Amino acid sequence: MATITAQDLIRLALLAAQSEAATLGVAEQALMVSAVQMDAIERLTPAQRGQVLARALMAPYPLGFFAAMRGCAGLKRLLPELDALFGVPHGADGPEPLDVGEHQLRALAQAARRNAPLAVRLAALLHKIGMGRTPPAVWPSHPGHGARGMILLAALARRIALPADALDLTLLAVAECDRVHRACDLRAGAIAALLERVEAEARPERFEQLLAVCCCDYAAYPGHAEAVYQRAPSLRRALAAYLAVREPAQPDALLEARARAIAQAGIGAGVGTGTGAENADRR
Repeated sequence: MATITAQDLIRLALLAAQSEAATLGVAEQALMVSAVQMDAIERLTPAQRGQVLARALMAPYPLGFFAAMRGCAGLKRLLPELDALFGVPHGADGPEPLDVGEHQLRALAQAARRNAPLAVRLAALLHKIGMGRTPPAVWPSHPGHGARGMILLAALARRIALPADALDLTLLAVAECDRVHRACDLRAGAIAALLERVEAEARPERFEQLLAVCCCDYAAYPGHAEAVYQRAPSLRRALAAYLAVREPAQPDALLEARARAIAQAGIGAGVGTGTGAENADRR
């Protein structure tokens, strides 16, 4: 029997990512299982793993790659952080919780549907990875999943060489997506602090990519696929008000002045900095 290589495994998995109709035969699936069992993935260098992941994410039907890798137990070897999300419940609008892993694949599908760049696709896929480490006793809530996700991403980046901009956006999405989703419930001061924290003024393109990730995440929930994500235009208006304030009476009060401008623009729940929604980890 010929030696089965990592290249064989990746070739077959990427074949499944070419279209939704692409399917692998029984013999091909068996080859993938054999390659995984022979530690083919472990023999890939971090650079090779990064190249594989980038090709999968930018494929016409990226979900096919991840389904094929999960089917042969290869996802657990390549991206154990993502594999750990399957079977983990997550609260949603309906009576039944969602499966976090399946939700993340739907978010990736939304990113692909929008022809999003690699950074947005990676962030859409991985921004909830901290939920894989939530203690089952508190399911379907996931308090603190952002902090756990940051730790997991740091470990992942040591194992897989990722483009700097893609890793940067994914880290930002892990930390801030929940707050973006709650933007309409935040007070103006918290919105101003959010805009400052994500460097919306200095890095407007990255800010727009963060909004794109949150849009894909929102659209991945049942019934939201065609819905308008209202937080994005609200935060753009908030940013316009934020940027309109340049020279407050007291230079050290710039953030406070910007918060007042956001409130005067009719955005947010009030002028203060606190909100009961700050500690929610629902989405």
